Amino acid sequence: MKLKKMDHVGIIVEDLESVKVFFNTLGLELIGEQNINGEWIDNIYGVDALEASIAMMKVPHDETAIELIQFRDQSSMTNKSLHFPRNIGASHFAFSVQNIEQIVEQLAATSSNVIGEITQFEDMYKLCYIKGPEGIYIELAEKLK
Repeated sequence: MKLKKMDHVGIIVEDLESVKVFFNTLGLELIGEQNINGEWIDNIYGVDALEASIAMMKVPHDETAIELIQFRDQSSMTNKSLHFPRNIGASHFAFSVQNIEQIVEQLAATSSNVIGEITQFEDMYKLCYIKGPEGIYIELAEKLK
């Protein structure tokens, strides 16, 4: 067995359009959109007659993608868990950035906000958490050296 690379991260959303705007403002590119249904999606999620819209986005010059998934019938979604960067379980993913202050300012137009404040970790990074639409948490990390 050999793990080759990280392919994508999937995020279930209620409002695909607003989440696409958020990630586009952050600098991700839309690389594909599709409506999906059929036996294969029913099998992978274990739900009959499932229909969804997906959007694939990625950071320019990087292969790893973010898959945004909106189910047509939102009753097929399970209970909503409470997300916060301190809770147990998957909490966030991080982007390496340049000019963290400018990015935070641009994201403010998408109704996202900084959790805490931009802070410096030793002489290595400027860091912050952003709460985006639908409670999606990301970390921005600007390498200083």
